[in-house]
Formats: sequence, structure tokens, C-alpha cells
Amino acid sequence: MDASSQSDLDVRDQIVALMRAGDVESAIALVTKLTAQHADVVSQRDALATKVEKLDVRVAWLTRMVFGRKSEKLSLEELGQLVLAYGGSEEEVQQPEPTLPVPALDTTKEPEETSKPRSPRNNHRGRTKLSEKLERVVTEVAVPDNERMCLQCGCEMTAFGHLDHERLEFVPARFVVHVERREKLGCKACKGEALTAERQTPPLSSLRVGPSVLAYLIESKCDDALPIHRQCDQFARLGFELPPSTAYGYFRYAMDLLLPVSDALWSTLMEHEGWIGVDDTRLDVLDRTRKGGKYRGHLWCFVTSTNLVAYRFTETWEATEIAPWFELIGPSTYVQIDDYKGYSAMVPGPEGERVMVVDPERRLGCMMHVRRRFYDALQAGDTRAAFAVKCIRELYKVEETARGKPPDERLALRTQHSLPHLNAFDAWVDERDKTLGKTGKLAEAVRYAKQQRVFVRRCFSDGRFEIDNGKVERTIREPAIGRKNFLFTGSAQAAQRLAGAYTLVQTCRAFGIPTREYLIDVITKLESGWPARRLTELLPQRWVELHNI
Repeated sequence: MDASSQSDLDVRDQIVALMRAGDVESAIALVTKLTAQHADVVSQRDALATKVEKLDVRVAWLTRMVFGRKSEKLSLEELGQLVLAYGGSEEEVQQPEPTLPVPALDTTKEPEETSKPRSPRNNHRGRTKLSEKLERVVTEVAVPDNERMCLQCGCEMTAFGHLDHERLEFVPARFVVHVERREKLGCKACKGEALTAERQTPPLSSLRVGPSVLAYLIESKCDDALPIHRQCDQFARLGFELPPSTAYGYFRYAMDLLLPVSDALWSTLMEHEGWIGVDDTRLDVLDRTRKGGKYRGHLWCFVTSTNLVAYRFTETWEATEIAPWFELIGPSTYVQIDDYKGYSAMVPGPEGERVMVVDPERRLGCMMHVRRRFYDALQAGDTRAAFAVKCIRELYKVEETARGKPPDERLALRTQHSLPHLNAFDAWVDERDKTLGKTGKLAEAVRYAKQQRVFVRRCFSDGRFEIDNGKVERTIREPAIGRKNFLFTGSAQAAQRLAGAYTLVQTCRAFGIPTREYLIDVITKLESGWPARRLTELLPQRWVELHNI
């Protein structure tokens, strides 16, 4: 007999002994005490079971993040198979009929003859045509003289065309040292004062490198996520030994020139009307006075519907640091953000009153953040999330059809085709909110969807708005990738310069501007003393207009 069984018998014997002795009150007290202890044990067991369940879900999520794919995109077949794999029914897998308008067939035309289906190889598009902008070295190959006579009549044949065979070769980049050799004259007779020719190209700065090198440093770091020390390794392979400390000095010099331009772009972005998307990512900053020698700063990304991009840096995540930015946004401009609590924080207003950082009446939500939580619940094995994922998938099918259309047409498509799915999704969320508990992935997703409902539905009320903040998410990916390579920045001032560099480079990328060409031109003009009153002409969007690109 084990110890627990012996203990149960001893307690039972005690109760029986008390009852036989007539001490009923003591027996009842003992039973009450044991009942309370049992309730405590059951409560602890349930709490541990809930904790184990949450840890299992977290382990599954972490395993997927490390070893699985990051994309949340699911095809119809994948969604159905996933539901079935987790014990779902066939009814849950059934897909709704397409709701988008199907082009009507033109019955006035004669039906075309159907040809035999081609093999997959015949449908191959062939090689991608090489760009006409690539430099070409053409080698002319003529038919030999003894073969230029016609075999039929004996007359000399005439050339009517050529057959080209292209082979692409890579020519490595190279450094070119521009030497201005000034002649020096001296008189051998009287040994008088020597004469030196005047400089034809006055120096723009005291640096030994030109604007092209500075532009390459900025572009490679902010567009290719290539740290400065790796760029120095590339330079060494090309024959130019550049110490990293000197390269950082070049980068600092160039950005000190360009920061007024990036600040002007930031001011232009704040005056934008329509909507502005905002998001942030962490950026570690070295500081010997802090614990661990560094602290966690934040790089904030702002994107407009007109492709303007701007970055700002804050040393903390406090709402008071970002509140002055949102005061600059016009009263008719909407802000698309995530659920960061700082946006809803109350801070002192311009007149001393307490105001919210982002006005709730001008706030837009993000369907991507809503979908992500239901997707995680589905991946964790909760098949009840399949309906929500399918509804959101239908919303994005409508967005694919509406993409690129004028705002009024987008709004009409959303009103006719998106709102029914959105209404069904909201009704499902309300129903699940009454039955689900407070723990679990699905419960968290339902609560988040309900909290963000007003802001998300507002995205469907205007054809100018996007239904998610994906534009910012894609733009902020560049600093996130770069952070994995260069790990941290040297100081808060360096972080400000980095934010300015990302502002110009990512705006060039959004407008399709050749970044290096733009930076070379702007740096050259700034070194030559470009007037401050004409600074707006150097903004990427203005630069495109002036250069007809």
C-alpha cells in the first residue's frame, strides 16, 4: 500500500472515530478542512494545466518561427488541408462561391477553333530579354567571301539582317584616381619665384574621395544592408585600402551635408493630406554609461500614399517622444497604425490640455495585424479560426481586384463585395467573444479584432485608404535587415544620421530613382554651396521632375 492510500485510511479512521465518540462538530470541521484542501489542489492542477497548454502553444509558435515559413499566405487547398489535419469537418473546408463580378461573354463573336493543348515546354516564355540599358560590345561576323555567291544562280547575295547571340559578362567595379597635374615653371637664369598653373577643378572638400564614393557608402548601407566594414573589405579587393574609421568619417561628413534635405522631406511628408502610415522597429545604440554598454532605441517609419518615406529616431519608446510629431499632421489627414499603447496615451496638448497622441477619429487600423492573430491560432491547432482566416482571405481577393483603380471605384467594389464578408466576420467575432475564455490564441485574436473594429472598418469607408499597413511594413523591412548585419549604431547622433540616410534612400527607391545618381548630384551641389532657399529642389520628388526621369 502506498503512502497516499495509507493517509486516506488514516483520515477516514479519524472521521469514523469522531463520529462514534459523538463529536460530530469535530468530524464536520475535519471534513470541511479536507474539502478546502482538495479544492486548492484541484485549482492548482487546473492552473498548471492551463499554463502547460499555453507553453505548448508558445513552443509550437517558436518552433514555426525558427524552422517554418514566415509567410501567412494560405491557398484554398492549404487552408482546407490544414483544417482537416487538425480535426475539422468537411463543412468547414467548403469554400464560398466567388463573389466578384465575372466578365460577360460576348455572344456576337464566332467561337474560335480550339487547338490542342500545348505541352508545358511549348508554353515556356523563353529567356528574359536583357535590358537595352546594358553596355554592349558587338563583334561583327561576316560570311566568308568564298561563300557569298548564290548556289542557285551564281549572283552575289545581299545582306538583309543579322542573327544575334548574347552572352552576359560581369566587369567588376573599379576605382579611378583623377589626377590634375599642374605644371610648375621656374627661371634657371635668375632663380626667381616659381609659377604654378591654376587649378582647373577647385576642391569641393578636404576629403580625398569624391561624391561618388560617399554616395556608394550611403546606398550600400541603406539599400543593400551592407555594413561599412564590409564595404571596406570590398574596397580592399579593388585595391583601395580604406580603414573603417575613415569610412565612418566619410559617411558622417556626407550625412551632415544631407540632413537638411532629409529634414525638408520630413516637413513635406507631415504636410501630406490623405493618410500616413506609421510603424517602428528597434535599433540598438552603444552607450558605455548604460547597463550592458548599449540601450534599445527605436527607428520610426512614416509612409504616405504618394510614396514619400521618412524615418525618425527616438531613444525610448515613450509616447511623449513621438507626440510632437503627430501634432504636425494636418486635421484632415488620417494615421494608419498598429496597437502600440503609446498611440492612445494622454499627453499635454499645445494649450496645456490633456490630449490623445493619435486622435481616435482620424485613426485607421490594420487588417494584417488582425489576420496574424487568427493565423497563429489556426497554426496552433484551433480549427475554429479557419472561418476568420477565410473571411479575411475573401477581403484581400477584393483588394486584388480593386488595386490601382480610382478611389471612387475602389470604394464601390468594397461596398458591394467586401462589406458582406466584413459583416460576417464581425458577427462571428461577437458570437465567439461570448463563449471563449480569457486564455488561448483564439481568445486573444477575438479580443484584438473587437478592439480594432472601429479603426479597421474605417479603412473600408474611403477608396483612398488601404485596409492594412503593409506599405509601411514592407518599407521598414530594409532597416530590419540592415540591423541584423550591423547590429547597432555608435551613438544617438549616429542614429539620427542613419534615419536621415534611410529617408532619402528609401524615398528614391519608392519613386524608382537611381539612388546613386541622385546622391552624387545632391552631394556635389551641397559641397558647391547650394543656397538654402532652394533646398526643396533637391528633394527626390522634385529632383525627378527637374531631371525628367
